[in-house]
Amino acid sequence: MPLSKDDVCYGIEGAEWERLETSEEDAVERFVGDIGDSLDEALDSIAWPIRVQHFKRMDVGGEPAAQRIADDAIERQLEILDDEYGDPDGDYSEPTDRMKAAALAFGNAVVADYVSWACEPSGEVTEWTREMVRKLLARKEPATDQ
Repeated sequence: MPLSKDDVCYGIEGAEWERLETSEEDAVERFVGDIGDSLDEALDSIAWPIRVQHFKRMDVGGEPAAQRIADDAIERQLEILDDEYGDPDGDYSEPTDRMKAAALAFGNAVVADYVSWACEPSGEVTEWTREMVRKLLARKEPATDQ
């Protein structure tokens, strides 16, 4: 599934994870499962409540980022053209106003459409009680035939 700027990801506050989960339930289940003991032992060893931290995709920098992209694009392309076609003893070409406007439009399009993989805390936290976790895990247990 492609990334979206509106994605919300989840992790347990204070836990060090290399990746976030796409649902609170998955984050809680993974946290409890990582403890590695029996369910009752795991639940007994947790400091309650579990605090689920919500994360959002990082903003790549708005207008300043668009301007950096524009400046870099102009500089690189003019340097390539000057190396190929310019006066070997002359100065590098300067961008025209039209080049600057087109490059800034490109930079703005990149910033508007780029979706960051990196996330940052949104400030929202959900607390999960022992009872809530027990209910969640009970729903996930496979049915047994007797």
